Amino acid sequence: MNRTVKRVQIIDDEIVILMAVSRAHRHKPVDIIPASNIDQALEQMDIFAFNLFILDLDIKGCCGFQLLEQMTRRFPEIPVILMTTQDIQSLALMNKINKIRSQCCWHLLEKPFDYKKLVGFIDRALQVSEFENVPSCQHEGFAGLEKRSCRRFSRCEQINISRPSVSDSSSVSPAFCARLADISVGGLGVATRKALMSGEVVHFDEKFMHQSGTVVWSRPQKGQIHKSGIRFI
Repeated sequence: MNRTVKRVQIIDDEIVILMAVSRAHRHKPVDIIPASNIDQALEQMDIFAFNLFILDLDIKGCCGFQLLEQMTRRFPEIPVILMTTQDIQSLALMNKINKIRSQCCWHLLEKPFDYKKLVGFIDRALQVSEFENVPSCQHEGFAGLEKRSCRRFSRCEQINISRPSVSDSSSVSPAFCARLADISVGGLGVATRKALMSGEVVHFDEKFMHQSGTVVWSRPQKGQIHKSGIRFI
């Protein structure tokens, strides 16, 4: 069966990151196209149609924010994953990024990081892009409760969620079922029969590469159903 090949542009001057990302996708229908400077990146953008951009804001020899401005102007709908050595909790940094690119799905990673986390974000971003042409619908109880600065897409499937064990924080409690309602690069919305508490950390199964997330909000609904918004960690 033919599979559509996705193209990912990664703009970074660290060969280790380029090799790690390329190796992780060598058996997948994904082309990793590296650029080590702004001129090379812009030339590639004129040639290829990309499904995802990965940009190191601290790339040597150029201003990553200037390149982000050009990406936003030319490709406002293409998701961007940003990397930086700066403190990602910095309000000044977040304001600077939001001023340039306030919409569309992206995620910010602070270096150094686990390469598996970057690969997980890449796979999720490409998965989300597959649903760009699927009509979206509002889920009762979700609209307006959480404002993610990235595009979300409606989903309806079962996933498994687990919590850290109360007796041993290094282990997790038995998984329980949840209904996935929407997904974006930044997080997801779920419906569960067990109440999730705002601020608690939960873990996902292999569908999300065993990643973790923080519950941002949780609301009780009719029929003992609880709806929650979770942000990926």
